[in-house]
Amino acid sequence: MKITNIITVIILIIYLIIMYYLNSFYGLFKFILSLLIYTLIFYWLHYIWVNIRKKGLMIFTDFLIYFLNRVSIFLVFITILFWTLTYLSNEIYPAPMPEYTISNWTKTIKFQAMSHIWTKTFYNNIVSNIKEYKNKWWVYFYEWVKPGSEESLKKFNKAIWIEFDKNLYKNFSKLYWVINQDNRIFMWLVNDLDFNIDLNMDQIVKLYEEKTKNKKEYETKVPVDANKIIIETLSKLNEKELKILVYINQALLNFIISNESTQSFLTNNFANKDLFDVILWERNIIIKDAIINSEYNKIYMTYWLLHFKWVLKLLKEEDSKWKIIDTKNLYPIKN
Repeated sequence: MKITNIITVIILIIYLIIMYYLNSFYGLFKFILSLLIYTLIFYWLHYIWVNIRKKGLMIFTDFLIYFLNRVSIFLVFITILFWTLTYLSNEIYPAPMPEYTISNWTKTIKFQAMSHIWTKTFYNNIVSNIKEYKNKWWVYFYEWVKPGSEESLKKFNKAIWIEFDKNLYKNFSKLYWVINQDNRIFMWLVNDLDFNIDLNMDQIVKLYEEKTKNKKEYETKVPVDANKIIIETLSKLNEKELKILVYINQALLNFIISNESTQSFLTNNFANKDLFDVILWERNIIIKDAIINSEYNKIYMTYWLLHFKWVLKLLKEEDSKWKIIDTKNLYPIKN
């Protein structure tokens, strides 16, 4: 037997063991069946190709050996590449979530970037920071869209293309082995100087409708029941498969958050841009006004990362002395 064939056999045996480990005989059966189906498909394509080019047809056994050699090389290459990138993203270069300190020498703001699903450690660090600053007579500003009417929620769901309810972040968090943000853990720490700086759902929908009153492109969109999809996905996975999926999902989160151009691409191509502009830009104005008009000069705030650069820009337009004086990083998904 050729050395290449021996290596192929070893590689395929390793993958068979992995499939058995992940999903017992069912995983083993699916892997073997997949190899067989793809072999037949590519042999059929080979048959068509050699007839077009008037070349000799390989007998099936020779083609099978040739095909499995190539498949084994492909599997090893993809596995090494994919898991190297995943490992680097999770273990070596996890996404930072910065705390920016900005000041105009009259007011000082600590802007802690946030997301709605992260690790418990990340949220606990923020709780500690809020306590620390409040003990020094800072106040707390936080992001959280206030409830609106049932009609506004239905319109929002249609605009965002997802059935958005209180369980959505909770169910998403199960795909990443993190927890969903619960603002209650940040409230009433040291004192009650907590201020919700945000719009309500009715205001967001009204602004969106004003922005799109002459557009019809989103009217036919039916909201996706993301909760149902997530629950169905989880129900099909055993504990070992879910563990791998979670690690991959965490790597994707780290990559997306670390890469602003990727965020922009996803926003521009896979989101309702008009709604996104309302959610981002109109709230930037709310934040800027709250900072400028606040009677307090030391403010610790938790808000979505994408708001920061625009809020700083708006503040600078009001007062050119505003600038970043310090930056610290937390790592919300770091294994």
